[in-house]
Amino acid sequence: MPKITFPKADLESLAGTGPLSLEDVDALVQLAKGELHLRQSTEEELRVELQDTNRPDTWCVEGIARLLRTHRSGEAPGYSFFAAVDAQTAGEIVVDPSVEGLRPYVAGFLARGYTVDGPGLEAFISAQEVLCRNFGRKRKSVAIGIYDASRLRFPVRYLAVPADDRRYAFVPLAPAQAQSEEGGAVKDAQGREIPASRWEEPWTPAQILADHPTGREYAAAVADPSRATLLVDARDEVLSFPPLINSRGLGRVTEGMSELFVEVTGTVLDHVLLAANILAANLADRGARIEPVVTRYPYDTPRGRVLRCPHPLEDKRTVRFRPADVERLLGIAPSPEEICARLGAFGVEARAEGEEVVATAPPYRADYLHAVDAIEDYAISAGLNGFEPVLPEAFTVGGLAAETAFADLVRDVAIGCGLEEAIGNLLTCEESVRGRMGLGALPEPNALHGGPPVRIANVMNQNYSVLRDWLLPTLLEVESNSSGALFPHRFFEVGEVCRWDGEENLKSRTEWGLVCAFADHEVGFSDAQAYLHQVLRLLGLDYVAAGERDAALAAQGASARIYSLLPGGHPSFLPGRAAWIWVPGSERCGLIGEIHPEVLERWKARAPVAAFELRLEPLRALLGRA
Repeated sequence: MPKITFPKADLESLAGTGPLSLEDVDALVQLAKGELHLRQSTEEELRVELQDTNRPDTWCVEGIARLLRTHRSGEAPGYSFFAAVDAQTAGEIVVDPSVEGLRPYVAGFLARGYTVDGPGLEAFISAQEVLCRNFGRKRKSVAIGIYDASRLRFPVRYLAVPADDRRYAFVPLAPAQAQSEEGGAVKDAQGREIPASRWEEPWTPAQILADHPTGREYAAAVADPSRATLLVDARDEVLSFPPLINSRGLGRVTEGMSELFVEVTGTVLDHVLLAANILAANLADRGARIEPVVTRYPYDTPRGRVLRCPHPLEDKRTVRFRPADVERLLGIAPSPEEICARLGAFGVEARAEGEEVVATAPPYRADYLHAVDAIEDYAISAGLNGFEPVLPEAFTVGGLAAETAFADLVRDVAIGCGLEEAIGNLLTCEESVRGRMGLGALPEPNALHGGPPVRIANVMNQNYSVLRDWLLPTLLEVESNSSGALFPHRFFEVGEVCRWDGEENLKSRTEWGLVCAFADHEVGFSDAQAYLHQVLRLLGLDYVAAGERDAALAAQGASARIYSLLPGGHPSFLPGRAAWIWVPGSERCGLIGEIHPEVLERWKARAPVAAFELRLEPLRALLGRA
């Protein structure tokens, strides 16, 4: 979860609360789903951990202060620059076609009238780093830059150039270690000390990637190391090499400056716009006048070719619900007027329309996906401690669902076979379950995957953009991080997957599965098959050869507790070294085989891997575990 540190005096000044004790702060930050770390906080500096990954606007002192200020006044803050569609723009960013396949989106705005002070500059840098690290996936999907606008000349061009093109060499910001008199020597990729004079000289983007500490740290955020995306002003002066480093000229911001240009680049347009909106609101809260900048694209984007920033993001912010929905979920029956008042005190614009309440989140929020989100805001604003406790009216005895009980049985069997358990996340990224596994768009739904991955709407982090529909990628990720452990590696996971299903109400279904993987310098199909036989035999199934299935079914009936291996293929496995696992009632209950070397290379696994994966629902039905 995001953790931020800021001066207590800065929070008190921005929130307008006057002096606060640490106990007061601890109680107030709960409005932002925050927790004050009392042992790491002092009367001068506060350490807060935010529990809501869907509210990046609260990952900064300005966001927390905004919530406190709004809750105390009972009115949502007004930021006219979000609605001023016809207002004059301060400049333009012209996008070159060359960036489309690399880092295609950019947005920016100007902030004037606020003289940068120490706390404000530190808060901006902190918000920049937290947003880029958490929301921006370590700058892969969102990166932020701030510049001295008094020397900047519009239009700004956003283009891609060869990384070794000396025409676009510039003097980058030196790392803090090189700027400090007490700091030690800064070394390049070969471990050689970089002389102080080098920080006064121009670097090509390729040199920044190779030797600059920031370039090496965030090199993974660059889509193509041979091409560099640059921001250049009308005088051909380089602003920055996003997502890595600003120039020392225009890109160095110090205290006392009063004209700032803020830009955000990235790979997801709405994430770029949301980050820019958050920063615009933050600077406005410090007294800046926000002036919009227009971005002109030579290609189509999800929001057109001409975009203003800050952007209202109006299509992502409104939900409707009835007061009866509040009563159903919270057990209280507030009036529409009371709901609107409490939402207003939480920064949400709300109004009653007939029997419904229409709630619109501010443009620096994009977390309203369902009416439940607005009802949760109402509950927090009203005060969770104000709800009257109600004793249960009925006594019931709970128990494990049949699916969970069977999953626990399978887990015990796998442990009894000498396998080590791994536990993975249901949420993952599409690259893990498709790209690295050698799968493109599946030609048709199948039993193991279902179909296309189930995606998260309005995702805040691309690392958690889809739900996994099979378990094997999880174990390959474990293997890729276990290269230092002694071989052999024998491990398993019993876990949930979510598969696309066009016949279900929500077009998806959740199932349990078992995956076992075996890594060693010499491992093959027979190794995985031996453990498959052992697991299924302990569960009560007998193996029959594929050619003997009909005879076994005729003798024992359709509920015969048998299984077979059928010849088959799968892109993640070696051709000729994979088979489908058959049980009565399920032609493809699972898959077994040797992982394809190209898949192992993508995961950076150092040894061959054989594996099998089973769907547990067909097994549970066959074994009568209702």
